[in-house]
Amino acid sequence: MTTSLPLPSPHGDRAALRVQHELLRFVREAADSGAPLPGELELTARLGCTRQQLRNAMSSLEAQGIVRRRQGTVTTVDPVALRLSVRLEEQFEHTDLLDRLGYRARVEVLSSGASTLPPQAAALMEYPAAMPAMCARKRWHADDAIAMVADDVVPLKDDTETREGESIFDLARRVWGEPVIWEVSTPGVALLGDEMASIFALPPGTPVMTFELVGVGASGRRLMYSLEYHNPAIASYSIVRTVRPPWHGA
Repeated sequence: MTTSLPLPSPHGDRAALRVQHELLRFVREAADSGAPLPGELELTARLGCTRQQLRNAMSSLEAQGIVRRRQGTVTTVDPVALRLSVRLEEQFEHTDLLDRLGYRARVEVLSSGASTLPPQAAALMEYPAAMPAMCARKRWHADDAIAMVADDVVPLKDDTETREGESIFDLARRVWGEPVIWEVSTPGVALLGDEMASIFALPPGTPVMTFELVGVGASGRRLMYSLEYHNPAIASYSIVRTVRPPWHGA
């Protein structure tokens, strides 16, 4: 049995937020096809919004560099700027990530309970494998597709009481008295086995992107571990790297 977690209440005007999310769908399609966005009249009709609501949403995306508007010409999408909206070096909730891409996002808890540290997590966190831990598996939906699955682990003290629905970040802070302030994230690629393929509703052998995460506190203590599986058809990620001078070949 699974339980759905409520999404956080959006700040500001719900109608404006809906328009921007729906507009992002057209932005993604335009980026994929290399075509300009539809005109203002068509977009307002398809989004069911006013011209002012559309212009406000366009202004927000223009400020981020995602769309380019010039008087008297078509509106185009910058695919590089669109990629920058989901950056690997940023930490944010997956529902927020999917919201940024214009999906209807929800998360469900597939399983949750007290257990012991998995061997892979225990080795990285340098804890005994028999140490008690809270283990949870969560799944994120993007519209009607499965976007991500995460196996989250927080090592526990013997007297720790668990709380239903508590995030791993809140649990880690409560157990160890300090928050996660940075994460070591190691990306990889895996082929879905039968169990995970069933969870994703994809054929076995489908390639997915993985992230192995270790959350660290200010003291250097390893506070949490997570192994995430991401469907690259839903969200891709970018890294910004600085090129040091001198620059050659300019």
